[in-house]
This record gives sequence, C-alpha cells and structure tokens, in this order.
Amino acid sequence: MKIGFIGTGRMGFPMALHLAKTSNELIVWNRTVEKARPLAEYGARIANSVKEVAENSEIIFLMVSDDEASRSILREIFSRAATQVIVNHSTVSPLHTHEAYVSARALGIEYLAIPVMGNPASVERGECLCLVGGSGNAFSRVSSLTGKYCKEHVYVGEPERASVIKLALNTMYFMALESLAEALLLVKSWNVEEKEFLDIASKLWLKAIVDRYAQRLLDDSIQTSFQLGLAAKDLFYAVLSGFHKGQPLPVTSRLAETFLEASQIGKIGDKDYTKIYKFLKCK
Repeated sequence: MKIGFIGTGRMGFPMALHLAKTSNELIVWNRTVEKARPLAEYGARIANSVKEVAENSEIIFLMVSDDEASRSILREIFSRAATQVIVNHSTVSPLHTHEAYVSARALGIEYLAIPVMGNPASVERGECLCLVGGSGNAFSRVSSLTGKYCKEHVYVGEPERASVIKLALNTMYFMALESLAEALLLVKSWNVEEKEFLDIASKLWLKAIVDRYAQRLLDDSIQTSFQLGLAAKDLFYAVLSGFHKGQPLPVTSRLAETFLEASQIGKIGDKDYTKIYKFLKCK
C-alpha cells in the first residue's frame, strides 16, 4: 500500500516512524524538511511538495498545527485527487472538519478525523487513545496502521464529533492545570510551602491532578511536550465552536485569553504549556 504522511513535528514524527516500519511504501513531507529527513533511514521517501505526496499515495495522514495549515494542505491534496482516504490526526475545529469532510466526499475521497489523545512519548510507546470520526468502512482500511500508535480507538460517528470531543477533553486538561497553578500561587502568597499543600491535596480526589501536573509545573527544566501557543489555539477553537452553536463558555473564554496573553505578551508560546505557572507567578 502507498501511504503519505504530512506533518512530522513532535507528534507526527513518531507516528510516521511507526508507519515507516511497516511493509508499506511511505512518502513524507514537512514544511521544514530537516524534521522529516531522518525517516529516510527507515525507507521513507522524502517528498519535495504536498503535490508529490498526493500523487503517490492511496492513503494520506495529516498531523499539522491548526485549521489554516490543514485547509492549505487539503486544498493541494484535493487538486491532485489520486488519494482514496485522508486521515486527519490534527487538533482542529469541528467547523473545519465538517468543511473538509464535505469537500473530500464531493471528490469521492473518504475523510476520517482521528485526533489523538497523548503526547510524543505515548505515541512512541503505541499507547495513545484515538477518537475516530467518519465512515466505518474507511476506518477499517486504516485501523491496522493507526493501531501502531493507538492503543485504543473510540468510534464516535461523524468526523466533526471527533474534533469537538478532542477540544472538550483538551479544555478539561488545561482547566485542571490552571486550577493547580493558581492554587499553588495562592498558598505560596500566604507562606504555605508547595510540598505541604500538595501533600494535603493528594489525600483527596485531587491527587490525580497533583500527580499529573505538580512536578511539571514546578520543574523549570521540563522539556516541551505540548506548546503553550497550541494550547491557546485549542481553547479559542473550543470557544469558537461553542459560539457557532450559541453555547457560552465563560471559563474557557477567560482561560483562552490567559493562555494567549502568556503566549504572545509573555513570549512563551513555544514553551511547554505548564509554563503558564511561571507566567502567572511573574504577573
């Protein structure tokens, strides 16, 4: 089978690496070609353009940053409609997903939205949870491939449902992170040590949040797993998605503003999203 992969960033590269280790032909493209080049060691062909991928792939996987990047790439793929199935792993808005699905189907192309719950390390280990939206028949064609990095697939129906569920889950992650960051700053301002507070919080159901985020919030040396700027984007997509349905999201809206402020004014958009703690600490 001829497979294409577009977007070999932090998440995309280990996904493409799993696919490169299968018996299929793989062609990859990334805007910054140096990020894709190491895949050539595993037999992947490095394309010079999206057009080249589209013309040489039966199935194309995408893992890009936002609606704009996805829309731009899909436009090129659609103009070279040799592809039979598109699998979009990107975290995008359900509005864009619906638009992409309709455009693909008009050309006779199957379109699957399969956003991924996990981080680069869980992709490497093959332990992600994948939300699947789209045709069940189309999914049956790609499940053995996505199964290389998805430990579990959850089928949710229409593609836009997968996208909005991913945004809702990410929003819950960011709210949990923000709540712990603000709690730590509050007690610290009253001379309560972080460890004392965390020990008490860990005796309650809040232990799950403490275990997930405390060390990452307090450790300045933590490596970037998920960029704060992308978290801000996800929060704004959630607000936009709610607005489209007439659903106010007041807490999400305020959190989106905070993350955008940290990203743009605080100049830490390329840092890990847990650096929101450092930004709030300095305000």
